[in-house]
Amino acid sequence: MSTRPRIAISLGASFMGYATHAGFMARLHALGVRPVAVSGSSAGAITAGLYAAGLEPEIIKRAVLSKRLFLSFASKTKWVWHQFVDVFNHWHPGFFNAHGAIAYFESLVGELDMEKLTDPRLVIALSDLRKEETFFVSRGSLARAMAASACVPMLFSPIQFDDRHCTDGGIAHEMPVDPWFKDDSIDHIILHRITQPPGKRPLLLPGRLLATIAASHETLSRQILADRLELARLHGKAITLATTVHPRPSPLFPGRLKRSYELGEESAQKLYDETLSKLL
Repeated sequence: MSTRPRIAISLGASFMGYATHAGFMARLHALGVRPVAVSGSSAGAITAGLYAAGLEPEIIKRAVLSKRLFLSFASKTKWVWHQFVDVFNHWHPGFFNAHGAIAYFESLVGELDMEKLTDPRLVIALSDLRKEETFFVSRGSLARAMAASACVPMLFSPIQFDDRHCTDGGIAHEMPVDPWFKDDSIDHIILHRITQPPGKRPLLLPGRLLATIAASHETLSRQILADRLELARLHGKAITLATTVHPRPSPLFPGRLKRSYELGEESAQKLYDETLSKLL
């Protein structure tokens, strides 16, 4: 008699990719896929947190398509004070104060502690630049962990979490899977990665420098991902990587988030038709 695999889903870091991840999770949910655990970094942490909190897919959809989400990451910034005074309080300052995101996420999930999330369990990746460490959390304030994991260095100042000054979990863990390697309750790990198609070559030096930084980060992320996939296989875990490709979302064009959501749904449907339908 075949046994249904116990699935864990990891959602990758991607600038404003939370809508794509939400579409991906919503379609899998509609198809009857129920993971025993979810994880995320940065944008992936936002969607994973909302899903693990038990919010209905339609509520999550409205949240990730709303301008309020990305605006919340700057809403509590005291503009002149923060840029010229408050930044000196941080070892690794950012242009914006992201505490408004904590308040926004609390409006959705309340003051929920991650330790209470058991169906599915939740893992969020964080980084501590002062200690030059990355780590995983499964307890503490859900809203604060979601916001901290999405604090891109230099763009947002760190958020304090568990006596650490925390930033983007995607620095070293684009898709958190390490805690699952030795977890006997998980058989199959699904990873959802978001990438952007090659764009036009920038004409000016600043644009080319930014493109070089982005390409360097992508190269590093791909190598780390390949290493972790091999580690997962060595630990006896089945691995499936699903990738959604679309242009990078922009706060200047929030209407594009709807299309990103739809592309996430399409990736989930393809994953189900080609792989999961044979397993479940």
